[in-house]
Amino acid sequence: MNATNSRHNVTDSSGGLAHRHFSKAKTIAGRLGVCPRTIFRWADGGMIARHKVNARVVLFDESEVLAMIDSTRVQAR
Repeated sequence: MNATNSRHNVTDSSGGLAHRHFSKAKTIAGRLGVCPRTIFRWADGGMIARHKVNARVVLFDESEVLAMIDSTRVQAR
């Protein structure tokens, strides 16, 4: 993987994480226009799950983040 690509495809034999796209908080925050700390606050609040790879790397499921945003969006009248 090259240094500019921060999207991670994770596969496992159980199929639980297969075909899901994971990214770092900074990458997701940049796409959403929020601070990376906001992504960690959502995880701290139980709104999304964090996937700790090691002591320094934490990844977030992109589809889970987008689903959370859609579910909490206020509908215009």
